[in-house]
Amino acid sequence: MDNIKFHLLSLIIQCFIIGLSMSKTVTNLTTDHSTLLEFKHNILDPHSVLHSNWSTNTSVCYWIGVSCDARHGRVAVLDLSHMDLHGTVAPHLRNLSFLVSLKLSDNNFHGYLPEELAKLHRLELIDMSGNAFSGEIPSWFGNLTTLKALYLGGNNFQGEIPVEIGNLIALETFAAQDMSLITGSIPASIFNISSLKEIYLYSNSLRKYFK
Repeated sequence: MDNIKFHLLSLIIQCFIIGLSMSKTVTNLTTDHSTLLEFKHNILDPHSVLHSNWSTNTSVCYWIGVSCDARHGRVAVLDLSHMDLHGTVAPHLRNLSFLVSLKLSDNNFHGYLPEELAKLHRLELIDMSGNAFSGEIPSWFGNLTTLKALYLGGNNFQGEIPVEIGNLIALETFAAQDMSLITGSIPASIFNISSLKEIYLYSNSLRKYFK
């Protein structure tokens, strides 16, 4: 009898753990869902690409431009390139904690990149090229040590390239070209990144020596 009670108790505990895990996954995916809806509300979508597809009636994993991680069931890729979107990047994107790839290239985003994005520690690729982002290139990029590719070219960034870029120990590609307001010298720390394979810094106002 005691043996039966023990197995019954074990079964109940296992069911509880599985249910708790499933509940947590659903809750976290709901967070991704609400985060992206908030992001949509901050931008203009002249061709109604997101308006007609990003619906509360559909799982976020099936939305255009969104891919989910098979293991965790969370949003891992956000690719909204070439959609003629207008607006700013909402700090709420920091809640996409499993995001690996963020591509917003060739749109009409403007303003500053929010520092809250520094919390996305799983990011391996950021492509913000071909927009109208302004201000200095954020030094907080240096906190994203899993980054392999960082594309910033063709924006309105100004000032110097932050030395913190040298903290990106996994970086393979760094692109900050076609920005005439980028000045100063190239941080020598960038060339200490052993993984670096490609660097694009043409059509800037950079001096030809390192700092």
